[in-house]
Amino acid sequence: MLLQIISFGIAVLFILVGLVGVILPILPGTLLVWLSVFFYYLVERALGFAAIDPITFIVVTALALVAGTSEIWLPLLGARQSGSSKRTMVAGLLGALIGTFVLPIPLVGTVVGYAAGVLLGEYQKHGDWDKALRAGAGGLAGWGLATVLQLVTGFVILLIFIWQVVAFHQGG
Repeated sequence: MLLQIISFGIAVLFILVGLVGVILPILPGTLLVWLSVFFYYLVERALGFAAIDPITFIVVTALALVAGTSEIWLPLLGARQSGSSKRTMVAGLLGALIGTFVLPIPLVGTVVGYAAGVLLGEYQKHGDWDKALRAGAGGLAGWGLATVLQLVTGFVILLIFIWQVVAFHQGG
């Protein structure tokens, strides 16, 4: 019973650290949330109990995959909705990659690089700053939505995790 409590406490602690990592991306936020549940899932089986059933773990994994990849597809969707070309979206991704290393301040370099890439890519294609600004704004809106999605999903995973463990121990 003591090992169960300790492993539960460690998992919750790392989930909370993962939630902080969603906001301060020096930590792999959503990945850390999922790894915490995975750690507990493995430990509980090694100890001979199963608070997290396989279906719940699959649901948590699916949620983590959607949220964890949202930093890729939501900014692209936002830029696309504002009229960006595929070439411009690639320029945004390259800008994000370059910005991450040029401005290694958590999140700042990535976001600034992404916005600059979209802005310059769209301006190069159309020669119109208004179109370029709309595309950049759409991409940044997608990035903001991705962060919100990851945070909300992280809290949902935390609630599912706690609910499953508490329900298991109350019933058993």
